[in-house]
Amino acid sequence: MKATYPHLARGIICALLGGIFWGFSGNCGEVLMHAFGAPPEWLTPLRLSIGAIFFIIFSAITDRERLIAALKERRMFALIILFGVFGVMMMQYSYLCAIDYAGAGTALTLEQLNVVFVMLWLCLTSHRLPRPREAAGVALAFAGVVVIATQGDLGVLNVPLLGLVWGIISAIATAFYNLLPERPLERFGTSVVNGYGMAFGALACAALMRPWRYEVSLPPQGWLVFAGLVGIGTIAAYFLYIQGVKDAGPMRASLLACSEPVAGTFIAAVWTGSAVSLWDILGLILIIVMVGLVTQRGPERTS
Repeated sequence: MKATYPHLARGIICALLGGIFWGFSGNCGEVLMHAFGAPPEWLTPLRLSIGAIFFIIFSAITDRERLIAALKERRMFALIILFGVFGVMMMQYSYLCAIDYAGAGTALTLEQLNVVFVMLWLCLTSHRLPRPREAAGVALAFAGVVVIATQGDLGVLNVPLLGLVWGIISAIATAFYNLLPERPLERFGTSVVNGYGMAFGALACAALMRPWRYEVSLPPQGWLVFAGLVGIGTIAAYFLYIQGVKDAGPMRASLLACSEPVAGTFIAAVWTGSAVSLWDILGLILIIVMVGLVTQRGPERTS
């Protein structure tokens, strides 16, 4: 039967705010990298370490049994480790690299392509071709990337190549982030999986990037921006979005999360003075329409 959502209005507000806060985090990252000289190799492990500590402590208080149980199930815990390295770590690092080279607005928009990669993977595992609306979504996604990258002049690449590459890697990593933890999330819950995932992502960052090599000295205003990146753009955004999924349903929440690139582009124009062209806006619209086409599944149901 059809799912009912008694707190639908609250869910819509929470999902919208979650997307807006994620958009805000992208701009915090851009300011930290460009104004205060904090590289992605330093920001990523520190951000993940703080997030891991928060979610593990939160889980220890609210869900201690499943926090301990996760350590005893080897196969599930192996999935969590893969999620932490290839989902959490790669998503956060590639996302910051894309922002570093191409700016927050472009990086946030390119990240939405993760929906295409998730859809293609589901088609592959279901042994089917994309449905007409899904194929149209892929075409729109490609058109959106071309419009943003060329700014309407097909003979010129107007976005730094590395920014474009890192943006696409970020979309692929975000697809891993959405796909890898499906079974562990059902078994252990979101706080436990994200806590351990962030912890292993932080450990992988430390081993690969050796953040202690970088001499970063943030002034008080720099630490304030970093607090916004972690507190608002990571912890608050996560809790708000999950509440939105619970209250409004996953399909509505995923569509409402398109507020992320819209908010990120607007905040970038106001806060950092990043130029936003009509081609950027057109590319953003094409990619948002793509999300609607690819995620449209009809009425949501409960068992």
